[in-house]
Amino acid sequence: MVEQALSSLDKYDLEIKGVRKGRGFWIVNCKNGDYVLKEYRGSQERVLLQKTLTTQIMEETGVIVQEIVPNKEGELISIDGDERKYMLQTYMEGRECNLKEDGECALAVSTMAKMHKGMYVNRAEAPDVPPYSLKHEFEKRNTELRRIRRYLKEKRQKNDFERFLHKHFNYFFEKALEVEEEWRAYEAFCVKQSDTLAFCHGDYQHHNVWLSYHDVMILQFEKFSADLPCRDLYLFMRKFLEKNNWNIETGREMLELYEKERELTCAERISMIYRFAYPEKFWKIANYYFNSKKSFMPEKNTEKLERLLEQDNDREKFISEILRKIV
Repeated sequence: MVEQALSSLDKYDLEIKGVRKGRGFWIVNCKNGDYVLKEYRGSQERVLLQKTLTTQIMEETGVIVQEIVPNKEGELISIDGDERKYMLQTYMEGRECNLKEDGECALAVSTMAKMHKGMYVNRAEAPDVPPYSLKHEFEKRNTELRRIRRYLKEKRQKNDFERFLHKHFNYFFEKALEVEEEWRAYEAFCVKQSDTLAFCHGDYQHHNVWLSYHDVMILQFEKFSADLPCRDLYLFMRKFLEKNNWNIETGREMLELYEKERELTCAERISMIYRFAYPEKFWKIANYYFNSKKSFMPEKNTEKLERLLEQDNDREKFISEILRKIV
């Protein structure tokens, strides 16, 4: 399989100096720079749209993003002898953004805001791209939570983690249902038809903000989505604020930093409230438990749940004092 994958490099005009394995990809060191080769499981239409977005970001905003490199035939996807699809992308040596470094996180947020200025296309260019529905996402998650709650209720012998999860389940589940119900009234307002279709990166985490000397490169655009750009801001801020005990001033500063580059729309501000209000971390912990071997759960999962409970009042305070006051 490795030989078959690397054989696809023959389809590119490269002077290869060496290849080494990365996390789910190969780093290809060439005379004119480094590249990443990875398997691709998406459609041709999606990879073309990804290429359109990343090229537009580079040209209109100057933000350096990971771009797909065409092969000798001009194709964005190369197929090996086993009919597996691969893409070659630009890369630079560096390291991921450190969530413990305020300066690096500030740079990640301002870069994100600049990037978002180039993340749109004319709707006529993407007629088959369905807009992301936060309502459907909340409904799907809450259906999964109902299933987990029923399983826990019916299980007779519970381990320590299951008892702890079951004890606090309804507290978070009721919050999840409340957010789903309230959001129904807002989605029609927040997701309106227009001539342009906005996109978000879809996985804007510190892992994908790559730092090298004075340069920043945004990696991994494969999860891009036709959703409000503030989805990226929510994802990055939630991770950062969880590690900073939902510090109100820190959250305020991050929002202000983003809006120095790009002002949030009213629809995005309302969306941010409900994205933060939904107990996503609890859903992730519960869902991970339900889809794993239930005979043993690492102690760190109990610790995560305990920390979630400890921080919940601070999260609610952040939503009330920062997000609801800016709408």
